Formats: sequence, C-alpha cells, structure tokens
Amino acid sequence: MAVATSQKQAVTNPSTLEHVGEVELSSREDVQREIVHAHDAFAKWRSTPFAERAAILRKTAELLRKFKAEIAATLTREQGKPVKEAVIEVERTADTFDLYGTDEIGDLLSSRAKSPGDYVPGKDSRIVKRPLGACAAIVPWNFPLTLMANKLVPALATGNTVVVKPAPTTPLAAQRCIELLYEAGLPAGVVGVVVGGADAGAALIEHPLIRKVSFTGSTATGKAIMALAAKGLKRLTLELGGNDAMIVCEDADIVAAARAAAVGRFFNAGQACIATKRIYVHRSKYDEFVERVSERAANLPVGDGFDPNVRMGPLHSQPQRESVEGFVRDAIERGAKTAAGGKRLDKSKGYFFEPTVLVNVPDNARLIREECFGPVLPVMAFDSIDEVFARANATVFGLGSSIWTNDAALQERAVRELDAGYTWINDIATDYDRLPFGGVKESGFGKERGTEVLGEYLELKSVVASAHG
Repeated sequence: MAVATSQKQAVTNPSTLEHVGEVELSSREDVQREIVHAHDAFAKWRSTPFAERAAILRKTAELLRKFKAEIAATLTREQGKPVKEAVIEVERTADTFDLYGTDEIGDLLSSRAKSPGDYVPGKDSRIVKRPLGACAAIVPWNFPLTLMANKLVPALATGNTVVVKPAPTTPLAAQRCIELLYEAGLPAGVVGVVVGGADAGAALIEHPLIRKVSFTGSTATGKAIMALAAKGLKRLTLELGGNDAMIVCEDADIVAAARAAAVGRFFNAGQACIATKRIYVHRSKYDEFVERVSERAANLPVGDGFDPNVRMGPLHSQPQRESVEGFVRDAIERGAKTAAGGKRLDKSKGYFFEPTVLVNVPDNARLIREECFGPVLPVMAFDSIDEVFARANATVFGLGSSIWTNDAALQERAVRELDAGYTWINDIATDYDRLPFGGVKESGFGKERGTEVLGEYLELKSVVASAHG
C-alpha cells in the first residue's frame, strides 16, 4: 500500500493552520505501479469465497470502532469538522463495512437469474455475475471516510480490487482506514493508495487496466473525468454537485422545518453536495421562517473542532472561503439582504465564516444558479405550488430535494415531479444506507449505497448450455 516518492505535501489544520502531517505525492510511475498491483491481485481476490471477503470487511468494521477516537481526531485535524461530526463519520464508515459483509449481500451475489431460454427443450440458460477487475475510487475532502467507503466496500464485496485516490489535503484518516483493512486480513495488492492532484487522477483514469471509475466531487471535474474515461470506454459512477431545494408549504411545521434547514445547511460548514442550498417558503410563513432560521444561524457556536461546544468548524481552505465570499457578494449586489452572518469570523488563523442567511435572493444570483459549497442559506418566498416546483427544477442540478407539508397528494406530486435522485418528506439531509444514492441531470449518474450499488461493480454474462455434445 505504501507509495514511495520524493515529493511531499504538508497537511494543514484549517482551524489553526498548524502543520499536522505530510503525505507523499504519487508520480505517474507510482500510480501505474499501484494499478498493476491491483490488477495482479484480482484473480486471487475474485476467487476468494464471499464468506471470506465478508469476514475481512466485518473485521475492519470492528477495528474502525476500536480506533474510533484516534481516527476521528485525525479527521478533525486535517478536515476541520467538529470532532463530534468526525466520530459520526467513522461510525458510519464502520457501518458500511458491516453492511456489505452480510449474508444478504452474499445471497444477492450468488443468485441465479433465469431467462426465457430455460424453457427451450434440451437447453439451459443462466446469468453469471462477474466482477470487473481493478477499479478507481476518487474521493473528495469533505467526507474523506464515508465517501471512500461508499466506493471501496461494495467494490471489495463483489470481488473487485481498488486503487483509492484520497484528496491530497485529507489523506491521513483514509490511509489509516486502509491500514486497518490490511490488519483485518486483506491480501496484498487488493487495495492501493495514490495521492496527488489532477495529474495523478488522470494517470489513474486513463490506465488501460482500470475497468471502472467512481468519483465524488464537483460537476466540472466530473465532466473532465468523463472525457478521460471515454477514451477507454470505462464504467463510471459520478456523484457530483447539487443545489438542493427545500419547499416549505403553508401547512408545514415551521419550527421543525427551520431546525432541519439549519442542520441541512450548516452541517460540515455547508460543505456537502447533499446540503440544503435553496429554501422556498410559502409567503404566509416566510417572515416566521426567516426569523427562526436566522436565530439558529446567529447562535450556532463556530470554532475549532476540538472545542466540545462547537457545532460548526471552518471552511476547508482559503480558496474555499474566498469562493463563498464571492457568492455572498454577488447576491447582495443583485438585491439580496443579510438576515444573519455574511462575513468572515476572526478566530485565530483559521478559515472561518459566519453561518449566513440571505433573504429575497433573486433567481439570477449565483447562489440560485450554481453550487455554493459553504454555510450560506438563501431563503425565498413563493405564492403557488406550480410556481415553486418550476423554480425548484430550474437548475442543471438534481441531487436532493425536500418538501414540508402534511398534504399527501402534494407529497406524492413532489416525488413525481421534483428533478432529484432523493426527495425527503418532512425531513432533510437524512441518508439511509439501505437506499440507493445518486443524482440526475448534472448531478451525475450511477448509484452508491443500498443493494443497487452492487450492479455498478458487476458485469453480466449470459450462458446457454445445450444438452447435445
């Protein structure tokens, strides 16, 4: 798993700007070597009985829980999130290892599908599920462990080998997780790690031995990856950006909706593809909602993730904070008003920004048209359901959505008409690992999580056997 190279990059705590470690950057030759190792390990791993693969996954989950405090602290230091959130991320990662190490998954992988050929006298037909080979998992910095597990664990469960590329600013917790995989008994070469920027990513994607690429990140980067993968007609899963709309209807529980909106936007400092990024509130409840969500934003404790009272950490980098400032500035220049926050927080040297609520944001503002990766919540009023559904869908994105109403017919209309891979009803930003996750439109394609993800790492072979020799 270790990558030998002469180039190193510092890993910095975004709360304090202190040096917390360093990572060796992978050259193109390093990337190629890890791919070859994964390719060479594939034959043995694919032939390993599922029960043995599953036991390794479950043992890894056990080790992740054993070292939870250590890994969470590493995650907070390199990513910035509050340690409480980091602990949740480690726990969810362990849960993913457990989930795909169950007998249920084994039964699904061994099931035999029938075809019409079964009814032809003298012939037998069957469908065989085959793993793909060496796969690439390209992971962003906002959830370095859970997003890695969403790709890595189903790939391993189905008999594939994997080369993981964590973000160069958050590699440490991910590397520790993979070390634990090997401690749990993973055979040599089954999982490799490469670290670097666009050059390392391109070397990984373009290599002819890579059969599948799974990527989570921005839509712009996803398009570039798709172009590279097209050269080799590689299988792709792209989980890209979002600009999720939350619709709060006239009959909604405004207290619960405001609470959920604050969690949905300010969790992980708003640095989540599935975060609540646009809120449309019926005009009759608009003022009350704005007052409640603004109060929550103004009172949200922000600071170093190791402070037990902190609920929101810093943005991950200086460019990230400058990007958020640009979104706020653009909205205000177009007529939006600040109801809470709106500027940098002077806390030590870190990249802190106030939890922000903006009102009366026009539809042509960048906050409405693009994805803002930070703690800025635009709240707009609406008058009719037809109007708000049209505004919610007037975006290139389609990841998540939610509607707050007790009207069952309206709930079902939202399920049918909102362009999104996920719709919550009277809930927000709650992921269920047993349901498939992924977007539509420019939020990507392919599914992660659930049992549906298994098909992303398998190819089907049809077999027909005749009784005549």
